[in-house]
Amino acid sequence: MVSSDLSLIGYCMGNDNTKEGLPMIEPSATYTLHIEGNDLYLPCSRDKTVLRALIDGGVFLEANCGGRGTCGKCKIQVPQGQVTDKNGLAVQPGSENTYLACQVYPQGDITIVLKKEQASQKGQTTEIRVDDSMPLVRKVVLAPAYPTVDNHYSLQEMIQQALPAQTAVTGCLAGTGFIDNAAMLRRLSEVVETKPELITITLLEQQAIAVEAHDTSKVLYGVAFDIGTTTVVGMLIDLNARQVVAVCSRNNPQASMGADVISRIQATHELLGGLEGLSQLIRRCLKQIIAELCCTAAIIPDNIYAVTIAGNATMSHLVLEISPSTLVRKPYAALFKYMAPLNPQDMELEINPQGKIVVLPNIASFVGSDTTAAILAVDQDIAETPLLLVDLGTNGEMVIGDGQQLYACSTAAGPAFEGAHIRDGMRAADGAITDVVLTAQGIQVQVIGNGKPVGLCGSGIVKAVAELVKAGIINGSGRFTSAAAAKLPPGLQARLRNQDGQWEFVLVEGADSASGADISITQADIRQIQLVKSSIYTGIEFLMEKLNPDGEMAIYLAGAFGNYIDIDSALAIGMLPVCKKELVCSAGNAAGTGAAQALLSAEKMQRCFAIAGKVNYLELAAQPGFQQRFLSNLAFPRL
Repeated sequence: MVSSDLSLIGYCMGNDNTKEGLPMIEPSATYTLHIEGNDLYLPCSRDKTVLRALIDGGVFLEANCGGRGTCGKCKIQVPQGQVTDKNGLAVQPGSENTYLACQVYPQGDITIVLKKEQASQKGQTTEIRVDDSMPLVRKVVLAPAYPTVDNHYSLQEMIQQALPAQTAVTGCLAGTGFIDNAAMLRRLSEVVETKPELITITLLEQQAIAVEAHDTSKVLYGVAFDIGTTTVVGMLIDLNARQVVAVCSRNNPQASMGADVISRIQATHELLGGLEGLSQLIRRCLKQIIAELCCTAAIIPDNIYAVTIAGNATMSHLVLEISPSTLVRKPYAALFKYMAPLNPQDMELEINPQGKIVVLPNIASFVGSDTTAAILAVDQDIAETPLLLVDLGTNGEMVIGDGQQLYACSTAAGPAFEGAHIRDGMRAADGAITDVVLTAQGIQVQVIGNGKPVGLCGSGIVKAVAELVKAGIINGSGRFTSAAAAKLPPGLQARLRNQDGQWEFVLVEGADSASGADISITQADIRQIQLVKSSIYTGIEFLMEKLNPDGEMAIYLAGAFGNYIDIDSALAIGMLPVCKKELVCSAGNAAGTGAAQALLSAEKMQRCFAIAGKVNYLELAAQPGFQQRFLSNLAFPRL
């Protein structure tokens, strides 16, 4: 899937389409790769795959297997030019006259056709709940008394004297004082050159981060990022109005290196320039989002003074270009938990050069700052009754707490919810099936957009499997049962087929699909869902044993997938503990909400740091009986 606005890539990257991409092998000859329908031309060569050329050029193309040719997601068409395999031999196209971009090499100038990416969300406003406590970022306008020969003091002291008494240096992000480093002093020197009557100081908590001539207090913006393994969301916040004024989401371009965090960690040391390349991909994505947010809100990047970032532990490492390899080596520890505020130049972000970037604190191992932010968003750290938070993203994090104790664990919930490892799976874009209902007359599906179905997104997959379980077409072990199917109406019986030795149930006939091919749930797809739901449910079981909640317990589902999953279906397949449906509710993008709250409130930022130090981490694989319980939970419950 290609970025929905390729012209924006050019804006962010300049005229050189490869300068921020992965380091390239020096080609023997350079050709041109043209993407049909766009004015973007990228350099390519016979020494690297089409996928690699697209990555180097800043164009996102999904490749969940990391370019190994096994997932089948990076399909392209080549209407002009010739491609071969790595040995220079001719390659025959597959279905729909497509090739896998990760397996073909251009032999000259080529033109390719890509699928359209889900459009970014623009121009939205979102309410973020904050109290009236001190803002994390604010501006103070001063009327300084300049030193004289008779009344002599430094210009640094002049600023200190002009500041209100309540701006004493405190807080978890504070330094040693105001205007206390060389960069700030150089900026102060420029500002006082003309002796302006008013000087504006921007404060992060109580620490001065920017000094400007005149009164600039009316302009103060920040951006809160939630860097997910699959999706990156940015929210532009008017810090004076304390309101989100624009939202933009993009697919994480690192998906071209693999669908999950493990494959991306492997890519950091298996691919040439892997760590640097993955870091550049996500940083470029953040820059593109910032540019789009600024365009939507009609502001300039210099109006943005602060950025908060939430993400799982792997994403936090990669965005900082820090190797996450310790996460996959015993004892599976993250390299860092807390990170001091960064300058924009440290991450090459185009905001006010005097601004600051705050990466929220991680918790442990694969439980990152996105979980910290989510806990904050639902007030789980101060809850008076037991609460279970389940983040159903590409990685699954679960937290149980009662305001006094917090326990968290992580599991490979997986890319299956995002369409990876599902034969006809896809992301929640136009053409994705989101709902499936089996009736006596046939099957009803709901599709995003007005076109024909293209594939199944996460909510559609779970709903389809739940419907098959309820109808008895799938038994408790997850296998198709032809005996049960024989009792169904003829229109449904005919949909259970054996293709090349593998059973599948056809949801949409090829004549009704966008590709002309059947859209089905296969036996292998069901197995993927069983693995995912068992890992989530098993993690929840261990957490509940730690806290032993009495009585009913509220369950919050977070994450992009958690926001849309059908709760009845999740209960039917055994993904969640048995409970009353009304006790389960959606928390939306809790990580993004928490990142925005931390950007708006100094008190909530301090709570983030307290949460990260308070949560007890549970390593599931180390729990006695984990393997046996996981295997037992693979089965679907009897309905």
